[in-house]
Amino acid sequence: MNEQSAPRVAVTLPGGRAVAGRLHARRQDAGQWLYEVSIEVPAAAVRPVDGEDYGQVPTERAGGRPEWVLQALPQDTPDQRALVLHSADCWAAQGRLTPASSSEAAIFVQHGWATACDVCKPTPGSSRR
Repeated sequence: MNEQSAPRVAVTLPGGRAVAGRLHARRQDAGQWLYEVSIEVPAAAVRPVDGEDYGQVPTERAGGRPEWVLQALPQDTPDQRALVLHSADCWAAQGRLTPASSSEAAIFVQHGWATACDVCKPTPGSSRR
């Protein structure tokens, strides 16, 4: 069952606040029912766990905005690539920018076709942006 087809449920959090969620599974365990649900919460309410890799988590941006952009430097030509990889929200990314997926960004850096920005220090394919 995917996220869209899972039935909606109301989840009451500690403190009494109710949020919408999706029910993915349920099971009876020692006389009580346990439900596996997913909820959406603001990013500020979530913190990463040390040692976990978040690099493969699907990321959707508002308005179809990419996660990564490649900046072509003035000396960039088809024969001599001069590209800098930025996170899409990096203030240093300017000029001619090309959107890139995480896998494309990782390939460009891995093969030396692009260098990582010194400001935002992007690391596509890892748990750290």
